[in-house]
Amino acid sequence: MSARPRTPLARLNPKRLLVAFAAVATAGLSLFTWHHFADEPTKGKIERGTLAVVDIVRENRGTPEELVFWLDLVADAMPVARGRGVPAQAPESGAETTDKFSPWGEPECARKLTRLTNIGFAVGYDERSKNPAWVAYKVTEPRHKLTPRPAGFETDLRTTARVRNSAYSHSGYDRGHMAPNAAIAMCAGEAAQKETFRLSNITPQLHGLNDGLWRAMEQRILHRYPRRFKEVWVTCGPVFDNTGAPRLLREGVRVPDAFYLIVADRDEATGELRAQGYLMPHREIPEDEDPSIFLTDIRTIETRTGLNFFPLLPSAGQDALELPKPIKAW
Repeated sequence: MSARPRTPLARLNPKRLLVAFAAVATAGLSLFTWHHFADEPTKGKIERGTLAVVDIVRENRGTPEELVFWLDLVADAMPVARGRGVPAQAPESGAETTDKFSPWGEPECARKLTRLTNIGFAVGYDERSKNPAWVAYKVTEPRHKLTPRPAGFETDLRTTARVRNSAYSHSGYDRGHMAPNAAIAMCAGEAAQKETFRLSNITPQLHGLNDGLWRAMEQRILHRYPRRFKEVWVTCGPVFDNTGAPRLLREGVRVPDAFYLIVADRDEATGELRAQGYLMPHREIPEDEDPSIFLTDIRTIETRTGLNFFPLLPSAGQDALELPKPIKAW
C-alpha cells in the first residue's frame, strides 16, 4: 500500500504559504523566548500546548510532506516529546551479526522459540501459538525501489508448525505482516521482501487494523523516521491474553488479542538510546487515529508477552528505558 497522499508544495498558493511560514516563525520565536525564561513546570505546559497545535497540523492528511518534516523537527526538539534516553554502546557499523536487528539483545523468552534468520529481519517463532512471538528489523533511508508484491504466501519449512496458506483462507482475518513488505523491500531489497511472505512472519489480523493504524505506523516509521534519526530498530508481534478459550484458525493458528510495537533510536550525538512502545487492541482502528493514544511503557508489554526486551542493557538502564510511559509519538 502507498503512503497517504499529500499536497505538493508547488501546488500551494505561494503568498499564502509565505504568510503561513512567517506566522509559524513568529509564533515559534515568541514561544522559544517564553520557554527559555520559564520555570520547569511552565516549560512542560508550554511544550504540551505547542505539541497539541503542532500535532493538529503535522498529522493532517492534507499537510505537505516537507512541512510535516519541519514540524516533526519542532516536536523532536521538545524534551516532553523526545523522551529520555539511556547510555548505550553503538552497534557495529555494517556488522552482519545475527543480532544486527536487535543490537542491545534479542527479546528473551522463558518458553522455547524457534529462531529464524532472514536477510532483512529476524523472527522468534512460537510453535505453540503458530505465530511469531517477536519480529525484529532495522529501518534506514530507503536504498531500493519498491517492487511488486509476490504472488502469494509460503510455508516456512524451517518451523515445526509448517503453517499453510490455506489456514487463513475464508477465516475473516488478513495475513498480517510483522516485518512489513514495503519497509523490508526498500531497505533490504527484493530478495528480502520475498522472505516477508513466509508464514512465519504472518499473524491473523483484522483488515481494519492491518490496513488501518498498523499500516499507517509502518509507513510513518519508513517515511518519517530515517530522515530525522538515520536508522531505527523495530520489534513487534502479537499479544495473547490467558483469559477464556483461545480463538483458533485452521491448523491451530491462534488469533491475537492485541499487538505490540517497539521503536528504538540511538542519538549519535549523545550516545543515548531511547524507545517507544505501543499496544494496540485487536480491533479495527482507522489509519488517521492518533497513534499517541496507544503509547505504553515497555515494561507493560513485557508483562503481557512474557518477553524481556533490551536484555544486554544493565538492569538500571532497562528500568530507565522501559518504565516511563511516552507522551507523544515521534
